[in-house]
Amino acid sequence: VATPHVATPHVATPVVPSSAVASTSTAADASASDSVCVSSAKRRVSMYNKITPVIVEKKMISMEDDRFDEILSFVHCSECLSRKVEVTYYKHHLETVVAMSCTECKAVLVKKPRGIRRQLNVLTGRMVYAEMVAGGGYNSFLRRNALCNLPGITHETFSRYTSMITRVSIQSCNRILAETRAIVHKEYAKQDTLSDARGVVDIDVTYDGTWHTRGHHSNFGIGVAIDALTKLVVDYQVLCKYCFLCVNMKSRLNKKKITVEKYEKFKENHEKKCNKNYSGSSGKMEVEAALIIWQRSLKQKLRYKTIVSDGDSATYKGIIELNDGAGPYQGLQVTKEECINHYAKRLKNRLTSLVKLHYTEKQLRTGKKREEYHLKRKGMLTDFMIHKLAQYFQKNLRDSRGTDVETMRNGILANFFHCSSTDDNPEHHLCPPGSASWCFYQKALADNLPPPSHTTMKVKFQLQPNDFNQVHEVYKDLTRDDMMERCIQGRTQNPNESLHQRIWSYCNKALYRNKWQVDFSVSHAIAEYNVGYKSCLDIQLGYGRSSLNQKRLKDMDRHMQRLQTPRSKKRKTVVDTSYEAGGH
Repeated sequence: VATPHVATPHVATPVVPSSAVASTSTAADASASDSVCVSSAKRRVSMYNKITPVIVEKKMISMEDDRFDEILSFVHCSECLSRKVEVTYYKHHLETVVAMSCTECKAVLVKKPRGIRRQLNVLTGRMVYAEMVAGGGYNSFLRRNALCNLPGITHETFSRYTSMITRVSIQSCNRILAETRAIVHKEYAKQDTLSDARGVVDIDVTYDGTWHTRGHHSNFGIGVAIDALTKLVVDYQVLCKYCFLCVNMKSRLNKKKITVEKYEKFKENHEKKCNKNYSGSSGKMEVEAALIIWQRSLKQKLRYKTIVSDGDSATYKGIIELNDGAGPYQGLQVTKEECINHYAKRLKNRLTSLVKLHYTEKQLRTGKKREEYHLKRKGMLTDFMIHKLAQYFQKNLRDSRGTDVETMRNGILANFFHCSSTDDNPEHHLCPPGSASWCFYQKALADNLPPPSHTTMKVKFQLQPNDFNQVHEVYKDLTRDDMMERCIQGRTQNPNESLHQRIWSYCNKALYRNKWQVDFSVSHAIAEYNVGYKSCLDIQLGYGRSSLNQKRLKDMDRHMQRLQTPRSKKRKTVVDTSYEAGGH
């Protein structure tokens, strides 16, 4: 049995400040003036005040019990100097409390703490918190303790710790979100975005939903709104359509193990504590979460006037149909923008569906039939060709952001005609002219050289006129004026996808999870996403932060904030770090 050194819990000031309005200057002001390329995470975290937490040097000492008894054998009584000291061990969760008394003079050297069984000690709290961060539950907690030769605790005790830690995590997240909204107000004021008489600011957000399990049977759904300017989370909503206690009591009622009166009394007392806050299909959780977030935005002095989402328009339709079609805000119509990453996938899906329409069935010798797709032959729309066309489509959307609709459309169609050109029919009229052009044909014309043969092209395809016209119609449909206007800002849902990965790293999708585990994962992930790993709950829980933990959190923050640069293309030039320029 491990015998740790028992330390009194130390309550310190939380790391996260309660308000950001009173701050006179932040690191974001300094970084905005510099023309160096920084990562999105570093710019995000730098907007918060840098406060050095108080380091508490309290170490947890563990050793074998025989070794500890050997050390105590040298202890003598302070009254009679006798070495006949009796040692009594009291187990409290994972900690061991020691009481000592002298057998000669009956003096009490170390008293047993009072009310020890009603308290939540530090060591057990740290171990449970570490298990929650690792994404484990009660069974994995017992297994880790067994491997470390540590005692276990009951499920009720484990639930007490998890409930306390989850409650503190949600409170810390709400405090960080309140500070985040103040930072968003300040950053939009720098962009000359004026607020109305009520102090409400119109902002653009990227919104996306995520589920605990794939398919249409997930019990948990999460919707998150992230500011498109600062890349900070401004609001979130967790929906749950399952409550274990309700289902259990309903089952006991059906089996006649409890009476109807007892069940009705349970429903009355359990209504406020019920985990179920949504009734409907799992697929509509994303829409329902968006409606809740947009309806309470005015209470937070914000109006989400633009939503950046994927191709699913159910969320956008649900928002604009609020208040009998008047929208969530009086006198302001919410607009929709496309995520260019998801929009580029539309071309891939449309071309793949087009290829599958042209096939013939071939009879094999075994008697089975096999589908042969005519457009998948060599030199036509193979999987590689469709993948490359989608890549070019996405690159043109990204390179043409901030321009105009015609420029973006011409850039997309230029790649299409370029890849379908031949020596007999060169279609390079939309390719950029000049000797610096990426088009080999226009580059040769600018240098007064004969153009090389189109057979040297690595990405090319030739189709029959009828098939070519069908592919051209797909391009013309995707480059309509209304769709190009939605892509002109070149925004993506990358911040949402990054946050989703962080959320489910704390809550394994392959295992069954409770509501408190999802709540902890979401609140803890959002706090780390906005502020960094320095938002660790050890100080908020009253455990104090050691220098070892502080060093580790700094290393994790430095790793998260480093600039992700492809190995094949190192950034050596100075790049603008304004929000409009991207800088992801």
